[in-house]
Amino acid sequence: MQIDSVYLRELRTGRRWSQEQLAELSGLNLRTIQRLESGAKVSTESLRALAAVFEVPAERLLLGTPAPCQPAIAAMRDGVLRGLEFTGTTGRADFWWFALAVTMVLALAGLLGEATGPLPLQLASLVVLLPWIAACTRRLRDAGFSPWWQLISLAPVGGLLVLLWLLSYPTKSGAPLVASAG
Repeated sequence: MQIDSVYLRELRTGRRWSQEQLAELSGLNLRTIQRLESGAKVSTESLRALAAVFEVPAERLLLGTPAPCQPAIAAMRDGVLRGLEFTGTTGRADFWWFALAVTMVLALAGLLGEATGPLPLQLASLVVLLPWIAACTRRLRDAGFSPWWQLISLAPVGGLLVLLWLLSYPTKSGAPLVASAG
């Protein structure tokens, strides 16, 4: 994503902040602020941090119209790379692409298990467990719910259905763009 470096600089100078002050307020590195003001591409987390500091919609800081979501493969890759990250948020479309990737891994392990026994499915289930919990945590936070709602999946019969229903909620518009660690 390409940030509007002129607008970013105008916002910062309009508040009479130095680049160092903006870095401290946003939690970003000073070098990152310098690169962004010279026209470098911006990550989603940096964009959200700057939007929160300036109290503007994140889209306003971008040049052009951003894509509504990542392509499928990129969303799956992002879900895997952020596998053990419990902070931040994950958009609804990106979460469901990651859920599809997890389902495909488990289905493949199940097919292998038919020929070799239950071990491949058991190992695959253990491998995807923590990334799944982390992705659900980020998705629930994005939808405006507490990550503790995941515990409802332990309830017999309808618990998993309730969790899936909560995971399908759209992004909460009043939710903070920068999530706290905790």
